[in-house]
Amino acid sequence: MYLDIYYSRFKRIREFLGIYLDPKEDKTYKNEKLQLAENLKAKRQLELLNEEYGFPSKEKQKQNFVEYFQYQMNRRTGYTKIPWSNAYNYLHQYTKGSVIFSNIDKTWLEGFRTLLLNSLSPSSASLYYSKVKCVLRESVKDRILISNPADQVDPIKIPQKEKEFLTVDEIQRIANTPCWNNEVKKAFLFSCFTGLRYGDILVLKWSQIKEVNYDRNGTTYVVQLRQLKTGIINTIPLNETALNLLGDKPKEDSLVFNINMKHRSMQRILNQLLEAAKITKKITFHTARHSYAIMLLANGSDLMTVKELLGHKDMKMTLRYSHLSPAHKGRAVNVMDNIMDTYMDTRNKSISLPISQNAFKY
Repeated sequence: MYLDIYYSRFKRIREFLGIYLDPKEDKTYKNEKLQLAENLKAKRQLELLNEEYGFPSKEKQKQNFVEYFQYQMNRRTGYTKIPWSNAYNYLHQYTKGSVIFSNIDKTWLEGFRTLLLNSLSPSSASLYYSKVKCVLRESVKDRILISNPADQVDPIKIPQKEKEFLTVDEIQRIANTPCWNNEVKKAFLFSCFTGLRYGDILVLKWSQIKEVNYDRNGTTYVVQLRQLKTGIINTIPLNETALNLLGDKPKEDSLVFNINMKHRSMQRILNQLLEAAKITKKITFHTARHSYAIMLLANGSDLMTVKELLGHKDMKMTLRYSHLSPAHKGRAVNVMDNIMDTYMDTRNKSISLPISQNAFKY
């Protein structure tokens, strides 16, 4: 016996019940099987009706959340999969590999949140907790849960601290300092002048370096790629320094930078380079991206331009850099001097000076 289910004119499936009728069976026993089949049919109809009106079925809520998390994790590729894998390890530790969706509530999430905070720094705990929240959002889309229980739990707050960035002088010192692994050094400097993340640098190919014609002044070269983290297609013009770091383009479409090593090994090489350049700041590869944003702002680029060049989805991400640039703040404050200079020149002539609406735009 099976259920013959019509979802629409073009979709029809059969769900076998595992119930078999034998003509030789006793009539009473046969009727009991038929009644069981009718009960299963009624239950399935109720589940389908709930799904049709947006209510998740109890059967779906009995699925293993850890397995569903692993499925979502495996959809990620490249460098972005690393934090997902780390989050999965802590989730597996907390659940012993199994927890059904219906058991995930505010109390369960607060317990997992506490485990992360007791084991990790606030920034790492927040990163891994965000992966669990992301999977819960996906489960709502898949109609496994009717709402996200993480909405009832306070997020993990990260204490605000100043982000390190390199000055132009420090970048020049790095460029002038010999390094036994020149590929890591070139990749880091290339990130300083393009803002590319480490994961995008690793998979960057020569076919993504393209020659374009923006205006009558001639052609220029750009990096055009789909960012691994956000999926956004980003186009970044290359200045002369970035082009010099690339060198000559080979005939075949190969990787631009041959860095076949784990992130820890790369960071070790970068630390040695910074020590040789006598730079005492705590620098990671991602600092190059921060430095790129700061240099853009310091040289007069507006926040919208910086947002587009960095490939941010949301302006909130870009606004984090605005407080890092002293030059950016300085230009805003200097507007006041210009206003007062004009006022002092005109005051003796008894001319009133209305402040323009555009006076504070910079």
